[in-house]
Amino acid sequence: MSQTKDLIEELRGMWCRCGCRKQSRKTFCGRCFYSLTKEHQAALYQRIGEGYEEAYQAAVEVLIGKGRIAA
Repeated sequence: MSQTKDLIEELRGMWCRCGCRKQSRKTFCGRCFYSLTKEHQAALYQRIGEGYEEAYQAAVEVLIGKGRIAA
């Protein structure tokens, strides 16, 4: 499965990587999203293929570092 397809499926899903419910079309649940810096939050609004993948990876690294999600 391609990275892009995985990201789209995750966006469509109802569960955050931390295990909490999230809204479909959102990357993370509110707790995870608001634990990111404003810069990381804003970067997640980029389109797939136009920077979203990099923003997602950066956000995941921050959330792992904060213990919000597992690696």
